[in-house]
Amino acid sequence: MKQIQLKLLLLVIITLISLRGAFANNIQVSNVILTNQDLLNDTYQIQFDLSWENSWRTSTFESNWDAAWVFVKYRVVGSTDWQHAKINSAGSVAPTGCQIQNRFTRGALIYRSTDGIGDVSWTGIELQWDYASNIQDDDKIEINVQAIEMVYIPRGSFYVGDGRTSFLDGHFEAGNSGQPFQITSENTIPLGGTGTNRLNNNNASGMITADDFNDATTKTLPADFPKGHNAFYVMKYELSQGQYVAFLNKLTAAQAVNRYDATNLGIRGYNIHDDGEGNEKYYTTTPERACNFISYEDAYAYTDWACLRIPTELEWEKAARGPDVSVTEEYAWGNEFIQSTDYMLSDDGTANELITNAATSVGHGLYGINADLINRPVRCGIFSASAINKTRQETGASYYGVMEMSGNVYEIIIGVGNGDARGYQNRHGNGILSTSGANIGDGTTPTFPDADGAGVRGGSFMTTKEILQISNRIKVNNSAVNREDDNGLRAVISANTGS
Repeated sequence: MKQIQLKLLLLVIITLISLRGAFANNIQVSNVILTNQDLLNDTYQIQFDLSWENSWRTSTFESNWDAAWVFVKYRVVGSTDWQHAKINSAGSVAPTGCQIQNRFTRGALIYRSTDGIGDVSWTGIELQWDYASNIQDDDKIEINVQAIEMVYIPRGSFYVGDGRTSFLDGHFEAGNSGQPFQITSENTIPLGGTGTNRLNNNNASGMITADDFNDATTKTLPADFPKGHNAFYVMKYELSQGQYVAFLNKLTAAQAVNRYDATNLGIRGYNIHDDGEGNEKYYTTTPERACNFISYEDAYAYTDWACLRIPTELEWEKAARGPDVSVTEEYAWGNEFIQSTDYMLSDDGTANELITNAATSVGHGLYGINADLINRPVRCGIFSASAINKTRQETGASYYGVMEMSGNVYEIIIGVGNGDARGYQNRHGNGILSTSGANIGDGTTPTFPDADGAGVRGGSFMTTKEILQISNRIKVNNSAVNREDDNGLRAVISANTGS
């Protein structure tokens, strides 16, 4: 029998608000133990409790649910190298009311098994760890179970582009009709040209870096490029500073040094201190705040480490709009109305940070109107926490209940307007980074395009309100190379396909 010393490392990711109202969702993993070692098959059961607030599952209207993406890191005591635990497809134990879907042996999606709304709290969840030859009989092990809130985006058709006629920033359209284009499958899509069966971009008008297709030049979007028609899960909130710090603290020093910019480190939301044992550790005083200063390389390293992937811009637009026909100039909350007066904050920088003057008659997302008052991101879920009537408009929620898709920080995506980017496929990270802290790209992980194919969508605290609109594509090409003040991340994982 192995002599195992289990050091419980409790990860509490504070997240805020679902579409259905209330305040902190407080996803928590607790009471982690290793149990039922099987020496013949080299497995352990990882047992833990999981809870979060304001969960939902519905078979009407949105017909979707929220979930937790759960994955496990471990290390031999004394080592600085955290490893990713392989989770068997069999051997899970789901308490009553809970459903577990293993994903590629890299983790599990855990969610309600039946319709319901409200808090969830499940005890005695078990995932089976296939440790094989990765640890020795007399090793002492530290284990860390991590959880990220996700939202299920169902399979189905949707529209891109909104028929806007002014402030055209590469907005999608059907040919040169000016009308939205409907995505009806994952099949090949012709790009550019004037026929209404072709996905076009208003002749690339207004883009900072133009697509390589337009009215006169045509290209093809391959079938393997994820288009959003198939079901997927997306992070309910933008990546938080607390989540990024948790990532940095699971890397070696040589890896971590390449995943942050030491220049003016404090303004990037996190800093370094000695843990009392001679080791540098990262910390943040604002863990709930959306994480900015994320570069494309940071994004694909984080998604590889967490066994997720960067969304394509088509997936991003579906998560924001849902299946409804486009509304001209619409924001993520489904209409064109947005507050035009400065937002005021209370409890600035704390877990209780709120907007004190959010109007009930318009939608809400942080943009450049507040440049003099709020010149940085706010905490994840702030508008839902601040809402009075908890309507979708007040909370800023997308059709499916995804938060802050309009404003706060730009979100890194893979665009369709670059030949290299169009080679992107439906593959996910495997939890393993190179010694320098980069995505290994070993064939089992995503084939990432170079930075020319990476951009951002959704607008930010620094942009005009028009850029917050769902269909705005002003910076979808070559806009995520550097650690910009307002670049952030929201990752995805496929529901049923991919690797």
